Amino acid sequence: MVSGTASRRRDPHRAGGLFLLWLGILVVCGLFMLLVPSVELAAIELVILSFAVLYGFGAWPVVRTVTSVVAFAVVAAVIMFPRVDRGDLPAVEMIEVVTPVVLAAVVTYHVRRRDAAIEAAEVLARADRRRSSARERLGRMTSHELRTPLTIARGYVDHLAASEVDDARREDLTTVREELDQLTRLSERLVRAVSLDLGAPDVPADPAGLLEDVRRRWAVVVERDLVVRTEARSVPVNPERLRAALDTLVENSVRYTRPGDRICLFSEVRGDTVEVGVEDAGSGMSDDLIASINEGQAALFDDVGTGQDVSSQLRDAYSQTGFGLRIVQGIARSAGGRLVAGHGRRGGARVALVIPRR
Repeated sequence: MVSGTASRRRDPHRAGGLFLLWLGILVVCGLFMLLVPSVELAAIELVILSFAVLYGFGAWPVVRTVTSVVAFAVVAAVIMFPRVDRGDLPAVEMIEVVTPVVLAAVVTYHVRRRDAAIEAAEVLARADRRRSSARERLGRMTSHELRTPLTIARGYVDHLAASEVDDARREDLTTVREELDQLTRLSERLVRAVSLDLGAPDVPADPAGLLEDVRRRWAVVVERDLVVRTEARSVPVNPERLRAALDTLVENSVRYTRPGDRICLFSEVRGDTVEVGVEDAGSGMSDDLIASINEGQAALFDDVGTGQDVSSQLRDAYSQTGFGLRIVQGIARSAGGRLVAGHGRRGGARVALVIPRR
């Protein structure tokens, strides 16, 4: 409601039309004062009344308002002074000439105060909406980023429990697994939020060591043929964020591959860019999904508030919620890059962050 009121108040066509109407009233009143000497006070009062009514709807620029009011006051004084000089009009009536000026100053002041209060309310409302959206998006991102380490932790616990011969220790590991399951359920219920602002990369990542570290951690918990293929010597992305992106892509590949299938973590140099990502031998992605990722980059990341949730196209297609790829996209964008998808060499999916080398 506040925003709509402010928009109507600031409509230049509406304000301009009202100002022209008021100028017409000034001209008519001035002519009446000149042609009908007995209507000076009535004309001034009509000017005051019309200004008080119309200015509240128009809120014209201050200079234009002051100029018009002062001009009318001068014209009224020029018309009335000869009658006062002849004694046809009491000198005290000249005070009426300054009344429009005083009223204009008072009304302008209060209307401007009202405008400032409405603008402040609008700023607070926008800030509140941004905070609300940020809390929602934060929940989304946090929920997704918690899922990967929890999945790895559960895998380690299951691995230890399977090889444990002591019943008491196996029971302890079962308790740990139950608590991890509870944390997973809690992370899924986090309120979803808004803005992924990762900033510029501070320290370039070493892709060889980082990809190998990701491969090693996942190899313990999944039955996949995990390999690393690296060509790039450096990637201008914060290492922790790049690790989070790769974990997300590996998690998606695990979901759509079977035990024994190959998942390749790679880094490649292509001209002025570096591609870092994951390629698998799973069921792959449809051409429509690939197009949604490659052609809808802005919408994939900035759809909040537009009413078009592009991430819904990704849900249950290559990412359970669609927010995993959104996170990867945000990480790529933080380094001035983008997210690209395609078909892998073994027919599966290929998703990579394409980052400018400079």
